[in-house]
Amino acid sequence: MKSITAPFLAGLLMVAAPAPAQWSKQPDPAVPRTRDGKPNLAVPALKTRDGKTDLSGVWLPDPDPKGKPEGVENAISPRYFLDITADLKPEEVPFVPWAAAVFKQHLESRGKEDPIAHCQPTGVPALGTIPLPYKIVQTPRLIVILYEENTVFRQIFLDGRKLPEAAEPRWMGYSTGKWDGDTLVVDTVGFNDRSWLDRFGHPHSDGLHVIERFRRRDIGHLDVEVTIDDPKAYRKPITYTQRQTLVPDEDLLEYFCAENEKDVAHFK
Repeated sequence: MKSITAPFLAGLLMVAAPAPAQWSKQPDPAVPRTRDGKPNLAVPALKTRDGKTDLSGVWLPDPDPKGKPEGVENAISPRYFLDITADLKPEEVPFVPWAAAVFKQHLESRGKEDPIAHCQPTGVPALGTIPLPYKIVQTPRLIVILYEENTVFRQIFLDGRKLPEAAEPRWMGYSTGKWDGDTLVVDTVGFNDRSWLDRFGHPHSDGLHVIERFRRRDIGHLDVEVTIDDPKAYRKPITYTQRQTLVPDEDLLEYFCAENEKDVAHFK
């Protein structure tokens, strides 16, 4: 697998590598400081006025602790950015036959068929593994997630509404959330089948159901457990946990893949 994908990994990592910050640092009053003025990311997570865990902040997926530097930036990508089955042996991946065939085709394309290589949306849940920051804005009835990658957003409704049964398929799907103690549980359905679950090219169907469990371990660290439940493509659910770290005192920048895009001409 690595030998097949190596030619295009460097390019993907270079595109996704965080750019130098352009905002001047603005200390976040919600983040406690050590005596030398540095953010103390180990203190307990804050609560909102209604007693829920406050997930607000700018977050960045952690690099793979087992990963190696790649690309011109010498960056280590998040563990599930490349492969959602990184914790499984190849024979353990529960493909149905058509999904296995499509995955093989995606690998053999060496990234040329990757939607993000054509400036199409990354989709859910892969957006949570892209090595670019995103911002959670939390209110009692709605959580909005703003992604620097392609300047897209998600809405997670906490007002008790039901997921649509016959929704127009979308890249981001339709999301509702509820609290399970200190953990936010998000259900998302209503996807099209055009996005990839990772950059190796694991496919999904329009029957994809994504369950995310957001748990803020302390003020500086967020665990997002993702379950991919798609019986049309996989015989059983696939679950992984992508860890995230707070990026204090920083904010998002605009990012547009299509601006000065020059890759597609070389894919023919």
